[in-house]
Amino acid sequence: MKFSYIAFDNKGKPKKGVTEAASLKEATKLLIDQGWYIKKISPKGKIKSGFQEFSFGRVSLVEKVLFVKHLLTMTKSGINLNEALEVISEQTSSKKFSKVISEILKTIRTGQSLAGAMRKFPKVFDPLTINMIRVGEESGTLEQNLDYLSGELEDRLELKRKIKAAAFYPAIVLMATLGLGLILSYFVLPKITKLFETLSFDLPLTTRMLLWFSQLMDKHGLIVIAGVIGTLIGIKIIIGLKPVKPLWHKLIIHMPIIGNIIVNYNLALFNRTLSILLKSGLTIDKSMVIVVQTTSNLVYKKKARLALPQIQKGKRLSDILSNFNSKRGKELFPLLVTKMIGVGERSGRLDESLDYLSEYFEKEVDNTTKNLTTVLEPILLVFVGLIVGFVAVSVISPIYQVTGQFRR
Repeated sequence: MKFSYIAFDNKGKPKKGVTEAASLKEATKLLIDQGWYIKKISPKGKIKSGFQEFSFGRVSLVEKVLFVKHLLTMTKSGINLNEALEVISEQTSSKKFSKVISEILKTIRTGQSLAGAMRKFPKVFDPLTINMIRVGEESGTLEQNLDYLSGELEDRLELKRKIKAAAFYPAIVLMATLGLGLILSYFVLPKITKLFETLSFDLPLTTRMLLWFSQLMDKHGLIVIAGVIGTLIGIKIIIGLKPVKPLWHKLIIHMPIIGNIIVNYNLALFNRTLSILLKSGLTIDKSMVIVVQTTSNLVYKKKARLALPQIQKGKRLSDILSNFNSKRGKELFPLLVTKMIGVGERSGRLDESLDYLSEYFEKEVDNTTKNLTTVLEPILLVFVGLIVGFVAVSVISPIYQVTGQFRR
């Protein structure tokens, strides 16, 4: 697979070109290993994705990944922290992120730690990033922790990219169908159906339904279109409300196909985050505090929050998670998870067991998203076919009746 990039070499000269690699992660590593600073990178000939995404004024995950990657590369090269941050601030493509890094640099020059300076920007840096860097600074393993962190953020980005790519095709088909339907209803159908209103015989039910909808669009078309758009925006706002959000997160977990992706995605993040924190030197109870803060799905966040006091009392994580599985509904922590974590706790290699589980569930997400288009394609074709068939029958049936009367 080919990737287009814009980067600066080790002498600060801009470079543009194309590199070939198996994945976006490998392409990024290939350029960074040459000592280059990546400004932009994306699959060649594709819509912006992967390491090039829309941020709408926010600092994107892409920029955070590159920040950690470049910081790791510079610290490995022996460049001190101040110089490294100064270079990253000057060369980052996001103006907002450049200002954030400049503020961090000013704070560090006053004698504060990097983690302490980053803590002033909670909307930019999540608790995982801050705590990984804090532990690295305190234990003298900053370079190692940056390596762990860059891998974690890259894997998280890759997971998000796969889910977005899987949802792209169905979303485009549905939006195109809806848009085409509204355009036909507003501009075309009112002109065709005027002919049917002049006919003296009883029209078929499908034609009468089409006439009613056509008249509605003719008289109130703009209101209907605005209503559809307003409804979609309203739903988006409603499911983001604090009282509704937990119910929505619970609902999507129990949806067919999508629910499996959500569960596997959250299990991959849960296990990888906990593993990376344990590797950095944090205890299991302190790691769970950060897992609670970084988990976005409110169902899993609630379970992690309930597990925390039990862990602090000395109870094993595998026993706690197994108690969360109810006999009814979908298992939030399958048997594989509890058994593997139990093995890790007994052997003293919990971080390795968590690593295995995170890789396993990442593969599950990958396989499901690859098959999602195959599963949804016939459903979408049937849906579009029914709409086209309904319109065709509604228009053709009266024409056959008219021609039948002429034959008599």
